[in-house]
Amino acid sequence: MSSLDEFRKCPRGNLRITVTDESLGFFLRPRIADFLKSYPEISLEVSTDLRLIDIVDEGFDAGVRLGELVTQGMISVPVSPDIPFAVVGSSTYFKSHAVPKTPASLHEHNCIGVRLPTHGKIYPWRFRQKGKDLKFQPVGQFVCNNVFGARDACLDGIGLAYIPKIVVEEHIQNGKLISVLEPFCPTHLGFHLFYPRHHRHSMPLSLFVEEMKVK
Repeated sequence: MSSLDEFRKCPRGNLRITVTDESLGFFLRPRIADFLKSYPEISLEVSTDLRLIDIVDEGFDAGVRLGELVTQGMISVPVSPDIPFAVVGSSTYFKSHAVPKTPASLHEHNCIGVRLPTHGKIYPWRFRQKGKDLKFQPVGQFVCNNVFGARDACLDGIGLAYIPKIVVEEHIQNGKLISVLEPFCPTHLGFHLFYPRHHRHSMPLSLFVEEMKVK
């Protein structure tokens, strides 16, 4: 009984979590530091990956992805506010290119693509115009496999990028990037931490979920 009481007072165990770079960098990182300080007997392994993987098959306890990408049947807990997206270009780029006024005018621009690793397709840009959802398939000279590569290419003046606004907010504020098409840009569901139902009684995972979720 004394050993059990000790375990309850000082929970221990290992956790493996798969996350995206932006969810880790902008939302989870400070909370993870607090979590590990609070529970020194819990070890955490974090793997950054954009793939939509089967977390059970690949040995993870939980994952973090945009809410719209979470597999049905999983327990899902929001760990961020909803995420506004933006179309941005550098001030250098707009010296030689007109500012797009509608999503249709993007056909005249060099659009930076992000290739999704799971399906191998370029992520479509989503807009809302006159009450209707629109998809635009970006075409341009440069394709990368994550939002930070798209942001950096945008900063280098290669073209326009469609990207979570939180990733480029600092550069918009300092004038290096210009946000366009704002009336048409949607807000996506925020990042969610998700895990299989059979893990709901794991104490380390329960504590982790409590620390990460939006308060």
